[in-house]
Amino acid sequence: MDKILTEPGIPAHGGRDAVPWPLRLEVDAVRRVLETVGTEGRACLDIGFRHPHAPARLRRDGGYWSSVAPDRHSAARLAAALREEVPPLGQHGQLPFEDKQFDTVVIALGTLSGEPAADEALVRECHRVLKAPGYLVLTVEFAKPLGLAHLLSRGRRPHGVGGRYTEAALFDLFRHGFDWLGSRRFCRFWVRMVWLWADRRHPGHGEPAAFPCWLARRLDDALFMTRGYLLTAYARRKGWRPRQTPVLADGRTIQEAVLHKLGR
Repeated sequence: MDKILTEPGIPAHGGRDAVPWPLRLEVDAVRRVLETVGTEGRACLDIGFRHPHAPARLRRDGGYWSSVAPDRHSAARLAAALREEVPPLGQHGQLPFEDKQFDTVVIALGTLSGEPAADEALVRECHRVLKAPGYLVLTVEFAKPLGLAHLLSRGRRPHGVGGRYTEAALFDLFRHGFDWLGSRRFCRFWVRMVWLWADRRHPGHGEPAAFPCWLARRLDDALFMTRGYLLTAYARRKGWRPRQTPVLADGRTIQEAVLHKLGR
């Protein structure tokens, strides 16, 4: 079976404070990306984790980490477990740090809502606190409307996964201030079905027994050529280029020109 990574006082299975199985998969995917960009001796920031397992595990791989929780309740929980100050994320995605403080920023699954203005505001804040060059790593629900697990579950999604993104939509979110470097997909058919089954029984807290988790991951290994339902992407910081609407030679936007033509 997979080696289960736990922190002191945080059980892997069972109990109120058990580490959620999907969170362990997410942390594994993020750590693989961080192995590529490196964290040793660097200032790093994680945003949006609710369970202390994730920031505690990332700290064990090196680097000088800070955390920002998604809300005040999660901030208090993380602060108690990590024994350090953990502020909550601002109402409009504000980060309580000065410019260019970090080499790497990690955004947890569920932090991006799928609402374009709010998500772009958070990504821009990450750009502001990152050094040049710095790295942004984030995990999102991959938009896969024709996926078999999606069809069998009638479109139901696990609790707390946030907004859905295609790679094209993520590229568009990145392109004003980052260079896209790559992505990793995980959580394929069998993992997704076990997750949905557990989440349906206990929304937001579903945690199947160890054997179904292990079996689902082994079965998913045979589906490595398929696209997973979760996506961890990473990008390198560059200068921010604000979104601009293309303008014609006469000063009108393309939309204005089309509307004028239709109205004739």
